[in-house]
Amino acid sequence: MSYNIETIPSFDKDVKKLRKRFPNIKNDLKELVAELKDNPTLGTYLTEGFYKIRVKNSSIPTGKSGGFRVITYFVQNEMLYLVSMYSKNDTDTILIDRLKEIISK
Repeated sequence: MSYNIETIPSFDKDVKKLRKRFPNIKNDLKELVAELKDNPTLGTYLTEGFYKIRVKNSSIPTGKSGGFRVITYFVQNEMLYLVSMYSKNDTDTILIDRLKEIISK
């Protein structure tokens, strides 16, 4: 089954900031979206439909461990939302309360 995937404004802002430093981010996201269409629960389950996915950063060859983190929100059998994206070099983790706040807007 192929799921619909949408971004929310905070995700778009995150990508715009990261694109300035990492020009290949668009290709990295295309690969991720292709994987997510068939497997919306990809990554590590955080809580209440949130998942954290490690994504390679092809602008700097460090692999997934030093790459990006993408937070998704899966509404069972409906939609998958791309919520947040950050570089592992910039941020270690994101708080669950912050994610819930982003989704509620």
